[in-house]
Amino acid sequence: MLNRICYPFTAVVGQNDVREALLLNLINPQIGGVLIDGERGSAKSTLARSVAPLFAGPFVEVPLCVSADRLCGSVNLEQAIETGKLCAENGLLAAANGGILYIDGVDLLPDDITDVLIETLSSGICRVEGSGTLFEQNTSFMLIGATSGGESGVRPHLADYFGLYARTEHTTDANDSIEIAKRVAAFESDPASFAAGFEPEERELCRAIESAKKLLPYITLTESNLSSIVETCLSAGVAGHRADIVLARTACAVAALHGKTAVDTDDIAEAARFVLPHRRRDPAPEQQSSPPEAEDKDQSEQNDSNNAGENKKPADAAQSPREEPSRADSSTESRKGASGGKTRNFRVGDEFDVIPFGHKKDRKPRAGAGKRTLTKSARKSGRYLYATALRRNDDLALDATIRAAAPCQPFREKHNVAIVIRPEDIREKVRQRRMSNLLVFVVDASGSMGVQSRMTETKGAILSLLRDAYVRRDKIALVTFSGNDARVVLPPTGSPERGYRLLRELETGGRTPLGAGIDKGLAIIQSELRKRPDTLPLFILITDGHGNVSIDPSKRPLNEALEKCEKLQAIKQIDSMVIDIEKPGAMRFGFAAGLASALGGKYFRLEQLKSGELLNIVETGRKEL
Repeated sequence: MLNRICYPFTAVVGQNDVREALLLNLINPQIGGVLIDGERGSAKSTLARSVAPLFAGPFVEVPLCVSADRLCGSVNLEQAIETGKLCAENGLLAAANGGILYIDGVDLLPDDITDVLIETLSSGICRVEGSGTLFEQNTSFMLIGATSGGESGVRPHLADYFGLYARTEHTTDANDSIEIAKRVAAFESDPASFAAGFEPEERELCRAIESAKKLLPYITLTESNLSSIVETCLSAGVAGHRADIVLARTACAVAALHGKTAVDTDDIAEAARFVLPHRRRDPAPEQQSSPPEAEDKDQSEQNDSNNAGENKKPADAAQSPREEPSRADSSTESRKGASGGKTRNFRVGDEFDVIPFGHKKDRKPRAGAGKRTLTKSARKSGRYLYATALRRNDDLALDATIRAAAPCQPFREKHNVAIVIRPEDIREKVRQRRMSNLLVFVVDASGSMGVQSRMTETKGAILSLLRDAYVRRDKIALVTFSGNDARVVLPPTGSPERGYRLLRELETGGRTPLGAGIDKGLAIIQSELRKRPDTLPLFILITDGHGNVSIDPSKRPLNEALEKCEKLQAIKQIDSMVIDIEKPGAMRFGFAAGLASALGGKYFRLEQLKSGELLNIVETGRKEL
């Protein structure tokens, strides 16, 4: 509950979009709340909390570290011990009934908490389980969430339950910045006096909200309005019908806010600005690039046409390395690399949705967080699976404790209590939660990667995985090897923007220092394990296995690479896989398969995969620890 003095809603400078989205929800709470996006320090929480005095209902904040018991509720321990009867103790979801539920950092919530929220929003029922008994309570609330990671950082199923989306504005006006600083300083100095100074504006706003709420029941949608709403949603490519329903409700609220008695096209367009952004699917590119084979054919036809024209090129021009490449390579550049050989910068391939992977369970209790691999929790958070007599973290399993103590009650002196519990009866909860992974790509960037634009496909796959890793709170690292050495192109990170920039700059060409690449990837994993022992690393080697440069000149390149693989295999926490990019044919050597065997990991040939399915192998490559 919110008991402190809030910063007045009318005292906020600017942020018109967020303010309007919140006001529309106050006029019609059935819209479903607001997802507020913006940089840190852009008044997201201030705006959310400032709504509380304008709304006749509770304002409940959900802490980021909330447990499922605190969110849903639990069995009332005190009453169970005193009366011997099980009854529910309300959690935050039930406490927010009829009011506002606010979550700061909604994109950072663990999957188990997100699942509970989605279930409650879908059914309108908060469920509390205890000792085989199910307690249910109806609950309905306005959901306000704040995120700094964009709407894509929130799980799509949860994002869809936010009625509206609005982004905070970064002011570049010096006068506005000065006024903000003055108002914040005045509020911090004397909150009560500052709030009192804006009481007339707050009362006037409350009257405007009440007038709009009274007007709302009299606003109806015509057939023309409904057709326009449906067409707007279809053109945005949104999934499902929730967008149509919310857009209709929002358009009516917009009309009421402006004092209208009928909805027009301007109201629908204004409502769509808030309803569609977080539901809009990525539009298909206006001009899809053709497959390499088709592109080569198109280029060949173009060359034939040019040769037949007045400006026919010399015969030896076709052999020139500066000749226009096929469309698949049209964004590459040739230059001298560090090793003296020519390098090419292939474009980043098309992105694609990443199917779920890495969901096999990990049996070791871990203290980390994330949204990828199911693991036992070493903390008092996560889904309650079962109870144990092992005492580890004082996470009391009341239902199991009572069951353990029940058979002994006839033989124990109760001293005016309903049930006597002794230390040997105590059971603790074994919980399950999701944890992030460290995905380390070790990529062959030698000249062989340029064959059939393999690097283009690899870049697209890595970028897609990077974006998925951001949503699921994974870390990803990228090591490339070419020329005479390997280098860390992308240290462990979750930044898709940084990863995209570096992938665009990644060049291909030169020799293949395979052992150096494996060594560098292993070094990254070892460093992360020293800093974070709970890390779950996945080593992904993309190569044809044709190493021709050794770290130790006295060793053959392939033998050295096999030794590095065996060293990596000895670390039991590491899972690994090898993706073979060697061209098929009679001269196939199969070196990559030997590397996979030495790693004790999965082996796949690249030609077995369709374009865009590079990440599918990650799903099958995770093995249970």
